[in-house]
Parts: sequence; structure tokens; C-alpha cells
Amino acid sequence: MRFLFHVLPCLVLLLASAPTSAQSDSAIFGTVIDAVTRRPLTNVVVILRSPALKQEAVLVTDDQGSFRFPNLPPGPYALRFEQDHYHPHVRNDLQLREGRSLRARVALVWDPNAPVIW
Repeated sequence: MRFLFHVLPCLVLLLASAPTSAQSDSAIFGTVIDAVTRRPLTNVVVILRSPALKQEAVLVTDDQGSFRFPNLPPGPYALRFEQDHYHPHVRNDLQLREGRSLRARVALVWDPNAPVIW
């Protein structure tokens, strides 16, 4: 019993002084599909903007049309989706909270007037 009285205060001090991570476990993720075929779209450029970020983040969707922006601070976010031969799509209404993640499902519409580059 005496042992607990000596160890417990040390344990409390150790836990209280442990550094907390500056990274957040919040994320924005999702999938991009073709609006007509409902198939996943690969290599879609996804641009993430927010006043909470020092600069915009850019990535491309994988073979399943998936994307993920991990370790984001809370705040307002906007996503822009760009792919050749498709109309760009923008989501400006995303509000990320601490410890939460947001899923965005986006369907891009084919642009028949897009120039064909050979």
C-alpha cells in the first residue's frame, strides 16, 4: 500500500508532463466517380484549401477513385476536383472539427466540349 502512495504521484506527474501531439487525427477523405457510369475515376486532381493550412494540399485519386488528406487542423475547407474531359467540381461547405473526419463522395460530369489532346 505504501508503494502506491509513492508511485501514484510520480505517475500522475509523468502523464501530465507528456507532450501532446501537434498533429490532429482529423481527415478529409472520399471517392470520385463518373456521374453516368458510377465507376471510380483515377488520377483526378484533388486540391484542398483552408485558412487553417499554410498552403494548399494537392493529390490525385488512386485506382479506386479514393483520396485522403490526413492530420488536418480544425477549420473551414474547400475541395476542388479536376480531371481532363470533365467539368471541375468544387465543395466550399466543409467544416472540419477536432478529432472528426469528413467523407466526400463526388460525381464528376463529362464535358463533351472539352478539347481532345493527342
